[in-house]
Amino acid sequence: MGDDGDHAARPRHFALADYYAAFARHYAGERVPVRALREWASKPHAGDDTGDDRFVPLARRPFVVRQNVHQATRGGDERWLGASRAYKGLVNLKAPFDLVLYANLIWELQPRTIIELGALQGGSALWFADQLDALVGDASVHSFELHDQAIHARATHPRLTFHRADLRDLSTLPADVIDQLPHPWLVVEDAHVNTEGVTRFFAARMQLGDYMVWEDLLLDLWTTHDAHAKAIALAAACGLVVDAKYADAFGTNVTTAPNGWLVKRA
Repeated sequence: MGDDGDHAARPRHFALADYYAAFARHYAGERVPVRALREWASKPHAGDDTGDDRFVPLARRPFVVRQNVHQATRGGDERWLGASRAYKGLVNLKAPFDLVLYANLIWELQPRTIIELGALQGGSALWFADQLDALVGDASVHSFELHDQAIHARATHPRLTFHRADLRDLSTLPADVIDQLPHPWLVVEDAHVNTEGVTRFFAARMQLGDYMVWEDLLLDLWTTHDAHAKAIALAAACGLVVDAKYADAFGTNVTTAPNGWLVKRA
């Protein structure tokens, strides 16, 4: 683990513009050989991702998924799981696209707490804990799972705590413990149980700038207009808007969380 103070002091903006500034300062007048670099360098705000089109109400987002990223990484037999959906030998069902997105969001947000709802074998919680070591420092993962006896013995880390909870009954969530967890939060909803109730429970405790990710669920919900309307109403009631930077990084909704990269804005 590195020095937490060093992590906190690092600038967390995307440093693309810094490259252009250094290139212009040290190589002024030289021909830029790479076409993409010439095009990017010509933009006055290269690397600036804070524009008005980044944070978008769910009602203004397209309810379309052109690529199922789960199927895109699936092979012909069970061996694909060990190659594409594993971490340290444990099941981690997050798609490669989303691993990149989460790593960059963790670097940008610098969460003090990651809350995972649905642990499976514990592989994703372990991955999150290692990411906090590398990218944040003083932070922790709290993962909630009903079938906690199925969590693997190797899913252990000093930053990681598993809790038993039945998300169908929110009284099983330790509200007193959760209320003491430091912000910023990154809440990952990957249990697909009582999503509305779970969203309201955590959104009421989130602070401005905290994130919640709805994984997988909306791929099924988007089959009816009624489901669209319910999702839109839920996000609006909870003060959550879509962060298009992450939802569309690989193309519109090319993620296992289509329209599900949500940030608390109200």
